[in-house]
Amino acid sequence: MTALRDRLLARVRRDDGMTLVELLVAVSLFAVLLAIVGGTFYSITRATTFAAARDSNSRVASTAMNEMVKMIRGAADNPKVGANDDPAFLSAGRNSLTLTTLVSSGRSAVPQRVGFSLSAAGVLTENIVIGSTTDNTYYSFTGAGTTQAIASGIEVPSSTGTPVFQYLDKLSNPVTPDPATGVLTSDQAGQVAFVQLSIRVSSTSSALKNGITLQNTVGLPNLLEPTGDPT
Repeated sequence: MTALRDRLLARVRRDDGMTLVELLVAVSLFAVLLAIVGGTFYSITRATTFAAARDSNSRVASTAMNEMVKMIRGAADNPKVGANDDPAFLSAGRNSLTLTTLVSSGRSAVPQRVGFSLSAAGVLTENIVIGSTTDNTYYSFTGAGTTQAIASGIEVPSSTGTPVFQYLDKLSNPVTPDPATGVLTSDQAGQVAFVQLSIRVSSTSSALKNGITLQNTVGLPNLLEPTGDPT
C-alpha cells in the first residue's frame, strides 16, 4: 500500500506542462477575446470621431449660414442722384452673390456692399466695403474692403446640384441666372423677393459620411417696394 501511495503522489506532483491541444485551445480563446476587445475599441473610436466631425461641421455650417442670413435680410436698393436706384443685388449667381445691405433694418443704417463667394476649394469668403457719403443720403462703395473666410470644407455643387444661392420672386417662382453670364440680369435682380440658401459641410480629413446640410429661405423686408424709382 505504501508503495502504491508513493507512486500516485509522485504522478500528481509531476509537472508535464501543457499538451499541444491545450495550447491550441488557449491560443484560440485568447484570439477570440482579443478580437472582441479590438472590435469594441474600434467601434467606440469610430463613433467618437464621427460625432466630433459632425459637431465641427454643424458649427461651421451654422456660422456661415447665420452670417449670410444676417447680411441678405438687410438687402436694400442704393439710391442714386437723378437716376434709378441701384438694385440691391449687384451680381447674383449660383455660388456667388454681391449685394448692398443695411445689415439692420431701416434706412438710417450705413449701407455696405457685401460679396459672398464659394471657391473651387470649398472656401466661402465674405468681402465687405463700407459705404461712403458726402451728404448722408447717397452712398458709393470704393476700395477693396475687407475679406475673410467664414467657412471651409463646403462641398462645391455640381452644375446640376443645388446651388448655394437660389432666387425667388414675390410669388416664390424661381428667378434663374442668365445662362450666358451665370448671373441675374438687372431686370431679374429687381424681381428678387426671397433668397434660398443651401450649404453642405463635410470633413475632408475623414472618410466617414459626416456631412451637414443647412438650408434657409431669407425674406427681404427692405425690398417690398418696386425697384428703380427715379429721384
